[in-house]
Amino acid sequence: MCGYVFVSYRDKKTKKISHSMMRHRGPDYSGEIDLDWCRVRHWRLSIQDLTEHSHQPFTDQENYLVYNGEFYDFRQLAKKLYSKSFQSDTELLFHALKRNEFDLLKKESGFYSFVFIVQSSKTIFAARDFFGKKPLYYFFDEDLLVIASEDSTIRKIVLEYGKNVAIDPSSIAHYFEYKDLHFGKTYFKGINELAPGSSLSFDFGNWKLSENISWHEYYYSKPFYESESISRKNNQPMISTQELKENLVSSIEKRFSADVPVQLALSGGIDSTLLALLAKNHKNFDRALTISSGSRPTELIKSRLLCKKFGIDQFVIDFDDIDVMECLKDAIKAQASPLSHPHALAIYTITKEASKRGKVLITGEGADELMYGYEHYKKDKITFAFKKHLNLDDCFKGVNLHMICESNSSMMVNFLDNNSYRDLEVKTHLLSLLRRNDRNSMQNSVELRAAYLDFYLFEYVTNQQKIGALKKGKEPIVEVIKDLYMDYEVDSEKIGFYVPFDNWFSSNADLEEVDFYIRKALSFFENELNLDFLDDASIEKKLAWSLLNIGVFLELEGYDV
Repeated sequence: MCGYVFVSYRDKKTKKISHSMMRHRGPDYSGEIDLDWCRVRHWRLSIQDLTEHSHQPFTDQENYLVYNGEFYDFRQLAKKLYSKSFQSDTELLFHALKRNEFDLLKKESGFYSFVFIVQSSKTIFAARDFFGKKPLYYFFDEDLLVIASEDSTIRKIVLEYGKNVAIDPSSIAHYFEYKDLHFGKTYFKGINELAPGSSLSFDFGNWKLSENISWHEYYYSKPFYESESISRKNNQPMISTQELKENLVSSIEKRFSADVPVQLALSGGIDSTLLALLAKNHKNFDRALTISSGSRPTELIKSRLLCKKFGIDQFVIDFDDIDVMECLKDAIKAQASPLSHPHALAIYTITKEASKRGKVLITGEGADELMYGYEHYKKDKITFAFKKHLNLDDCFKGVNLHMICESNSSMMVNFLDNNSYRDLEVKTHLLSLLRRNDRNSMQNSVELRAAYLDFYLFEYVTNQQKIGALKKGKEPIVEVIKDLYMDYEVDSEKIGFYVPFDNWFSSNADLEEVDFYIRKALSFFENELNLDFLDDASIEKKLAWSLLNIGVFLELEGYDV
């Protein structure tokens, strides 16, 4: 939705924050406030309440708020909590923070990342949403604190204050092994990520920064969701399709809360098909966007049939017409990191198209974690999504994983049960997808909304799964779909936005540009990490994906071999 930067410089004057620094996150308005001990700038992407009333920093001249997010049903929440109305969710959040009542909102439907400034005490309170949909990064040392929506922005600001923020070589090694970073690591030394669902506070007078949740001692060692009560008993009937449908409809309906048109990412698979069926008659619904490739046409066939039957306006993007190398560089620049999966190219491409007609795009992200939808859930030995790159003994050393898993080898994890396994999946693989979604979509000034990642829907489904009322996998969602679309047929192969990287690499492996980036990555491993590849080692496609990403990232960040 938006972006923000907070800067506090001990005993010295803060510098102006460039208006262009994160304009892509909020091109509709940008405001900056300079207080005597800190400076803050906000960039707004107007989606709810398009008037200047909700411009930020939002203030009553005593307190200040910069906020990136949405509380979808803020009108109902305002009436329920305060028996009054607010013009926007920004105003509701500001009111709750002033009254020290943020706990009333933190698990409501939506997402958030914010900094709340109390001028009288020279303190701040900042927080990030339960799933980690919206980012919060920070840099803190003996005289400088910078908090922002993007780590690359923090790096630029820290450099302005004469401090060096270099690429962290260990982060590149971590990415190469696990295809993402964990434990709040970023690719830049000294810049950290706040854990999802947590908060931090800062006291300027004592120059003290405190986090309420640490990655090691809490985030990875506690269950992602702990039910306080289970409403059904084991001897009661299985959950009805109608009951699940009501919860899904409620979650999806909230995602259409906007004062601008809403678009839908439609692959033709189970998750997005249900979204389309529930969205087709919504007054805010504009069109469905589909990515197609001649090397895998199933998505287009399924999605076109659906759109034709129900009169849904569909726009098809032919990925075969996309310049893969240019798209790769654009997506890496947007993320300021190597990409974990080629799907990031699809997210970048589809949000770029979405920006031509609107500001909001709904996706089916989170359904696989919610309903055990990944193929590896169906196997006897359930393994992590990035199992080929996971060394649990090293990566999660010292973490209390008794409720998550037990390891019988360094390359495979046997999990105690599906709920525990999903817990780790949400905290690693899903978090990686959410980081990808935020940076690629916001680079194109588009807000991505994950319809299945609603706390109340997650709570409801988890409770039913614990007592066995929900069948394993996505059968319950298929039943809901068939209630709306009798002729729907499930494909044997999982459908998603396919990016033909393997085909592209097979045809372009000998290109001079590809060779340049791969050699740059190999030089980094040799020079910075004292690691070397065998001279006769072949660069197969999966290895090429990692090396190419690393090489492009290093080039964009100015790393010189």
